[in-house]
Amino acid sequence: MPRAYSVDLRERILKDCDSGLSSEDAARKYSVSIASVYSWRKQRRETGSIAPKEYRRGQKPKLEPYEKEVRQFVADYPDATLVELHALLPNKENVTVPTLHNFLKRLKISWKKKRFVPPNDTAKMSPRNGKNGKSSGKSLT
Repeated sequence: MPRAYSVDLRERILKDCDSGLSSEDAARKYSVSIASVYSWRKQRRETGSIAPKEYRRGQKPKLEPYEKEVRQFVADYPDATLVELHALLPNKENVTVPTLHNFLKRLKISWKKKRFVPPNDTAKMSPRNGKNGKSSGKSLT
């Protein structure tokens, strides 16, 4: 998100508007949008301040109050799937499985089960374009 315009610039623009310059001309003079000038004038009229508003980053996670419990569930049931962990939640009516997934991801908790698979010791036998072990017709020299 771009940074807010400085209070100094806002003051200069609004001072010009107060001295008789139209909002459109002030916006053109200072290379800002007309909507910004209108919103600053409205904000000053309603609140008396032209300071930038505090930016909010969306909703708080629904599971934040239950962080300790979620961590404990993952520790107690390391083989549980997301659906099984969801069933253990105290407020499961308000939380979906994808919400739980995103919460665990944000906490950097890994719940994915890794299977142990021994490495394959076989080597490549022939090139991809080779047919039945015969040479591909290209000279190796």
